[in-house]
Amino acid sequence: MVAPFAVQDCKPIKHLPALDGLRGFAALMVVVSHSANAGFLPEVLGTGLGQMGVVLFFGLSGFFMAYLYCHRPLNRSSLVDYAISRGTRVLPLYYAVVFVTAMSFILVDLEFLGNSSLEQVAYNALLLKGSSVLWTIPVEVHFYVLFLIIWRASAHGNFTRSIIYLACFQALIASIFLLIGFEFFDLPFWLHVFLFGTLLGGHYDKLRSFVDRSRHKVQFSTLAWIVVLFSVVAPPQLRRDLGIPVLPNYIDPISVGYPLALLTCTVLALGPCIYFRQSILRWYGNISYSLYLLHMFTIVAVAKFVALGFLPNFLAFPAVIGLATLLAAASFYCFERPAQKGLRKWLSRTRSNTSVRAA
Repeated sequence: MVAPFAVQDCKPIKHLPALDGLRGFAALMVVVSHSANAGFLPEVLGTGLGQMGVVLFFGLSGFFMAYLYCHRPLNRSSLVDYAISRGTRVLPLYYAVVFVTAMSFILVDLEFLGNSSLEQVAYNALLLKGSSVLWTIPVEVHFYVLFLIIWRASAHGNFTRSIIYLACFQALIASIFLLIGFEFFDLPFWLHVFLFGTLLGGHYDKLRSFVDRSRHKVQFSTLAWIVVLFSVVAPPQLRRDLGIPVLPNYIDPISVGYPLALLTCTVLALGPCIYFRQSILRWYGNISYSLYLLHMFTIVAVAKFVALGFLPNFLAFPAVIGLATLLAAASFYCFERPAQKGLRKWLSRTRSNTSVRAA
């Protein structure tokens, strides 16, 4: 049996700019939600909207893992490349934030991003269970490890089957955790989001070709318009205010389904979703990781200024957006990107030297 990705070992990877813009949009959703929770925006934009942005992040992550890696053979060299690429992308800024917040708590008893005990500091540092906005990074890293099963299965023609098996295993584990009240590890409650994105990434070429050749392009575009317009009733708090039952975010059909529908429409370049290619959203996509990890610092600072009477409340959100954008841009250009490039260069050199000595 021929593996579905085996004939694509040299497949060129096409850049998908709309997904950069979607990532930026997801980060802005999180900032808006947390600003609403702080009282700077209407309450309906708060509780739960940020996790809908996180669903977009997780879905995008799954998509890119399959899109970038499942066509490659899984061997020692590609595994090392994968570990270097993923590690240098996520860990430098994460550990910088963990270090700063940990030192603030240990040295001067200041609590930032949920670091309120040495136990939580250890959980963050060991990537077991993150606090505040840090919670998503251990989940992401845990998925990177689990993705190796899918990657391995794809080489044997079992890509889709492996995702189905993992989804079934997830349902079992999540059910057991809920029954016994064990919620320490977050991945079992969010894995289906990654898996959906992974499935979309693995079949991207086929899906895009089908849509491009279809006689129903108008209907597909209309569906994308409906998805976008549905955003006016998608926020969880708005649905609660309207008396619509809202389940926990990770299993709520709209809180999970709406972002994944938006992801699908953007991946397939349907209707208005092509506008995620706009340069400003793509730029926010570039700085989205810094924006996500650092924006809470600006919300805390702005809240202090508002409480002291130095800033009127109606200017609080513009101040948050402005300061968070500046901080994220400074972090991206001065730390995140240089650290990523520097670490990759150093690790690649170390790897080459090790290979030479082994030879």
